[in-house]
Amino acid sequence: MSESIGQAIASLTHAIQDNPVLSASDALQIATLIPTLHQSIAPDSVAGSDTRSAAQQDPRFALALASSAEAAAHEALRTQTLATHLVESTAAHTLTSDELKAVRSRTVDFTREAHRTGQRPTFRNSTDLLASWLHLENFDAKRRIASAHHVFAQFDYQHQQFPAQFPLMAQRFQDTSRPPAEALSAARRLSSLEPQRGEFDAPTISTIRTEDGELLESLVDLEMDEPDTATRRKGINGIFKTAREQQSEEEPEAQEGVFRKGKRHGLVVYEIALRPLRSELFESALAQSDNPRSQAGQAAREAFSVDAGQDASSSSGHPDFVTDEEAASSEAAEPAPITPAARRLNALMLLLGANAKSIKRLLDRRPAQAPGSDPPPSEGEDPDFPVIAPQVVVMLTLEELEGRAKTHGVTAHGFSLSPTDLRQALAKAKIIPMVLGGKGEILDIGRSQRKHPRYMRLGISVRDRGCIVPGCTMDPERCNIHHIKFWSEGGVTAVYWSAMLCDTHHHDVHAGLIRVIPDSGVPKVILPRFMDPTQTPVRNRYNLMQAA
Repeated sequence: MSESIGQAIASLTHAIQDNPVLSASDALQIATLIPTLHQSIAPDSVAGSDTRSAAQQDPRFALALASSAEAAAHEALRTQTLATHLVESTAAHTLTSDELKAVRSRTVDFTREAHRTGQRPTFRNSTDLLASWLHLENFDAKRRIASAHHVFAQFDYQHQQFPAQFPLMAQRFQDTSRPPAEALSAARRLSSLEPQRGEFDAPTISTIRTEDGELLESLVDLEMDEPDTATRRKGINGIFKTAREQQSEEEPEAQEGVFRKGKRHGLVVYEIALRPLRSELFESALAQSDNPRSQAGQAAREAFSVDAGQDASSSSGHPDFVTDEEAASSEAAEPAPITPAARRLNALMLLLGANAKSIKRLLDRRPAQAPGSDPPPSEGEDPDFPVIAPQVVVMLTLEELEGRAKTHGVTAHGFSLSPTDLRQALAKAKIIPMVLGGKGEILDIGRSQRKHPRYMRLGISVRDRGCIVPGCTMDPERCNIHHIKFWSEGGVTAVYWSAMLCDTHHHDVHAGLIRVIPDSGVPKVILPRFMDPTQTPVRNRYNLMQAA
C-alpha cells in the first residue's frame, strides 16, 4: 500500500470514528468506495497469471482477501436489510415524482425536508417501490420486506411500528461476529411455522412452542452456537423437522409408499416415503451397497445392465448375428461414470435380480452340500448374487425401554423412532445385551489380534456412530477402527483405545495433522492449531443428532 493511500485511509478512519453519526451525503459517498475497491483489484478482462500484480500471485493475499470479502458481504447484507427497513419505515413510496428523480440522478439535497405527494403515490407500497427501483422480482422484494420484519421491526395496517418478529434472531443478525444470512434463514423458517396474521391484527413476536412448551426460537438459537457448520445445520434442520411433524395432522403411515413422479430428462423419477424404522433398514442396505470393502459394494461399482447375471448368447460375448469382425470394428460408447447414487441403484437392482426362484435353488442345494465345500453351480443355474444383510441398531436408555422417558429410541443412522415403531422393533428384534462397559462384555483383547472383532466393532460403532472428526458425515459402515495408541507402538485392541475414523481422517492422524486422545472412555480429536488455536479436545456431534 502506497504511503498516500495509507494516509488517506487512516485519515478517513479517524474521521468516521470522530463522527459516528454521518450525514446522508457522507454515508453515500463512503458506500461508493466498495465498488471502487473491487475495480482496482479485479481486472476488466480475464488475464493470465503473468499479467497479474505481485499481490494477486501471492496465495496469502488471496486468502486474506477472501476473508475481507466475506466480512464485507456480511456487512452488505446487514446494510441491505437495514435499507429495506428504512424504505418501509420512512414510507419512501409516498415521495413525489420529482423527489424520486432527484434521488435517482443523485442530485437530491438532503439538507431540506423530503416532499411527499398528497395524492395517489406512484407506488402502492414499499414492496412495489423496491421491485421497481432495484429491478427485482416481486418475490425478492417481498422476501426482503419480510426479512426486515423478522430482525428490525414490523408494521400494522396503520403503519404503526412494532418490535421485530424474532428478537433472538435479531440479536444474532446484529452481532458482527456471526454470519447474518444464517439468522435470516432461520427467521424465515420460523416464520413459515407461525400462524397467518389477519389483515387488521397487530404484529406479534414468535409464538411457536414445542410439545414440552419450549419456545422454538430459543431452541434454534441454542443450536446455532454449535461451531461446526455441518453439525449446526443438521441440528437446526432436525428442530424444524420435528416442529413441522408436530404441526402436521396427517398420519405418516398413510403417506408411506413408492410414488412414480413422471419422466424428467429421459429418466423415470420415483419418490420413496418411509417410516423411520423402515428408513433405517433402507439406509443400512444403501450403506452396505456403497461399501467398497464388501462383495456387494464391488459389484455395485460395475456398470449395471439388464442382462447382468444372465448367460451370454454366445461364447464370443456378442449376439450370434454379429460377426467377430463387425464386433471388433464397432466402437462401444464409453459407460457413464459410476456415481455414489448409481452405485446404490446398482446394488438395489442386483437385489431385485435375486428373485424367489434363484433363492429357492440356493436353499434346495444347501442340505446336500458337504460340510466345508462349495460345489460349483450346475449348467444353466443362476449365479450367486452379492448379499446385503441390512442391520437395524437402536440406541435407547433404560427409561426409554421401560416407557418412562419423554424421548424415544434413535437408530444408528439418526432416525427418531416413535413409541409405536420402538415397540415393533423390540417385539421383532433379537435383543442382545450389549452395554458399553457393562458386565460380561469383552472390552479388551490386548495384543492377541490387531483387527477388531465384529462385536467390538459394533460396540465402537454404537458409541461413535461414524467418524469422530467434527463435521465429517461418513457412514459408520465405511469407517475404519483406529488404534488410538498405534499398534506399531504397542497399542492394544480395546474399545477404550479405539475410535472410528473415515479413510481421509485416518490418514490425517497418521500424518500428524490431527490427534486422537481417550477421554474417560470417549475418544476426542485435537485439530491443527490453524483451525483451533486453543487445542481443545472436540468430538463430532453430526452423527449424534436426534433427527435425520
